[in-house]
Amino acid sequence: MSVGNVPCPDNSRSSIIPYDVTGMSVFCPETFDSTLCWPDTPPNTTVHIDCPNFPWNAGIDIDAQAHRRCGPDGFWEQHVYEDCSQIGPPGTVPPGYTEDDLKFYSKVINGAKILEVIGITMSLMAVLVALYIFHSFRSLRNHRTRIHQHLFLAFLIRLTLDVIFMINRFKKKASDSLEPVGINKFPPLVKVMELCREYARLCTFTWMFVEGIYLNSLLSTAVFRKPNFLWYYLIGWASPIPFVLAFCIAMQKTSSNGYWHIYTESNYYVFFIEGPRNIIVVMNVFLLLNIIRVLITKLRESQTSETKQVRKATKACIVLLPLLGTANLVWIPKVPEPGKSSRFYFASYYYVVLFLDAYQGFFLALLYCFLNIDVRVTIKRKWQGWMNARNPYRAHGSVVTTTTDVRMSSLDNNDSEWGGK
Repeated sequence: MSVGNVPCPDNSRSSIIPYDVTGMSVFCPETFDSTLCWPDTPPNTTVHIDCPNFPWNAGIDIDAQAHRRCGPDGFWEQHVYEDCSQIGPPGTVPPGYTEDDLKFYSKVINGAKILEVIGITMSLMAVLVALYIFHSFRSLRNHRTRIHQHLFLAFLIRLTLDVIFMINRFKKKASDSLEPVGINKFPPLVKVMELCREYARLCTFTWMFVEGIYLNSLLSTAVFRKPNFLWYYLIGWASPIPFVLAFCIAMQKTSSNGYWHIYTESNYYVFFIEGPRNIIVVMNVFLLLNIIRVLITKLRESQTSETKQVRKATKACIVLLPLLGTANLVWIPKVPEPGKSSRFYFASYYYVVLFLDAYQGFFLALLYCFLNIDVRVTIKRKWQGWMNARNPYRAHGSVVTTTTDVRMSSLDNNDSEWGGK
């Protein structure tokens, strides 16, 4: 029996207990194995379903079919995905491939996944530390770092969900069960978490746009005014909501896969999610070009400390914007397939995409926190104060002799509005 890709409704059953669906006979129950949804099936029947078309799984033959047999007692037997693999089962070399090809593709995919795991972990830890630093030190609290914290928070939400999905994949891989494991036992929860991840990802772009707006306002106005954070909140947190809700409604009404595993290939995803992201990247480019234009004009007129601070901040934004934008736009090229793309393109695509995507949070914290001169001076002074408290004789004999110490003394009495880099 061939049924193609069939949907599993939100209230789909995942029990392995046979049940009577007609009042006359026992059927194998509908179930989801974290890859495909297998429908109600009569005993002694083999079901054939189209292989999944997942963009992150190279080597899947989407023209082939997976199969699974319902046993005579109404229990599912082992499902088979070997026909879905273009590379083939272990120990075999399919036509058109060599053993060296198989080793190369396997090495690239496994290496890229390891790179992704390390990057997500480093990014999550770096963002957490950066948020703690900005929240803990009073001298670092100003309008600029306030915006930074919201940008960090958006990344924190996204990275936390990435870690949850990553752990769930490992749990599934380590499990020998044919039934759903982890969060896959609750399909509606998976959908909600996917939507939250896309919302948080879109928020990272909108808050980056707020960063550009704020820098532009610092240079474009003759007299600095206190920024209206209500508008910043609406742009950063509220503006992505309509796009995510529209995408959710469209997918719910039209998707043929109840679990949305191929939602990234949907036209609705491109229109409601990818489209706004790319528009924001383009708008940020124009904002930064205007900032650079005004900055060059001001630098010709004077060398004020404020201008120097904004110049440093703009440098950080110029570095970060391509990182955020490239990680999004790099998905536009076609996903390479083993045997159909050159080895160089295959390896470059997976390593570049996963590197730019997984390490965004780390570079964000590095540029906006760890390399920030005010952050470094504040932490150094805090450390020196802690050491002096442990050694009173050292504190008694210490004197302020460096420009850094003098600068930190002024920071204690004047909460800077610039948060320079």
